[in-house]
Amino acid sequence: MKTSVSKCRFMASVVLAACLSQQASAVSREFENACHNGADARVEFHVVDDMGMPIHNARVNVFFDMIDRSKGRRIIGNTDTNGVFVAEAKTGGILEVEVTGDHHYRSKRHMSFIAMGSEHEVSGGKWQPWGAKEDIVLLPIKNPAARRVTSSGWKDTHELNKWIGFDCERYDFVTPFGSGKESDMEVFFDWNGVWDSGYDGMALKLRFPAKFSGGYYANKTPGSEYFGVYSADTNGVYKSEFSFSERVGSRDRRGRVTSWDRHLFDQSKVLVVRSRCKLNEDGTLKSAHYFQLGEIRFSGDERGAALRFLSIFNPTPNDTNLEPK
Repeated sequence: MKTSVSKCRFMASVVLAACLSQQASAVSREFENACHNGADARVEFHVVDDMGMPIHNARVNVFFDMIDRSKGRRIIGNTDTNGVFVAEAKTGGILEVEVTGDHHYRSKRHMSFIAMGSEHEVSGGKWQPWGAKEDIVLLPIKNPAARRVTSSGWKDTHELNKWIGFDCERYDFVTPFGSGKESDMEVFFDWNGVWDSGYDGMALKLRFPAKFSGGYYANKTPGSEYFGVYSADTNGVYKSEFSFSERVGSRDRRGRVTSWDRHLFDQSKVLVVRSRCKLNEDGTLKSAHYFQLGEIRFSGDERGAALRFLSIFNPTPNDTNLEPK
């Protein structure tokens, strides 16, 4: 009897495993078919401002992409009084979203049902979750003034392993290393200068040696065309040094890089900086300039090291406004 029960239990487990395998195979086929030929998707967009208030009549432009983009479909409409717009169409799993509103900065977003996680799947020819909710923040245009906005061009230097000044208003190293006149910060490229198969990585260090000078991190709004914050916080904790690095962690027997140890600039943030500080006779802060840096990157090649970032600089002393025209 015991042997018979054991056999029954064994057979039941085999059947269950086979059923689960068949179900998994069916799910896999449905998912693969959705990626290649598309499946229906429904998304509910909630558009709000920086205070979380719904934005009525914001224009939402959604492209439901397919492997063959010519077969994709674009849905355009406006949010209701609750800041909601619902879009539905067939897609291979990728959506491109652009939202605009009067007196607001534009916002762009990519959505991927494929990469959302194990809880998302295709069921009955529909991407799950059906009616997925997507929050989008439109930053209002508040008080743009004449501010210097610097492009993100690369600035090269042969000066390695030494501190050299950088003028953020002119966006260049200070003389004699560039055309800069006043040092807002100092940069240090920690690198042996070797750019070949033996490259072991490098580090970028920033410091603000003058009293009261420094920087602090602030969060960006995801997807917004305005990359920074509206104003600098005079009560913020301004640190005097920052470091970013990209080092080779390990190589295989052929010398190929197999891992990296990266501590790079967080692209979801900006670095708000206080510089050009002037002091009163009693040593207190009299005046300063404020600016913000974003998308800080660094690299090296046969020409030396290079630095690149976005910069919004306020040329008016003690004016903390960082919103540019």
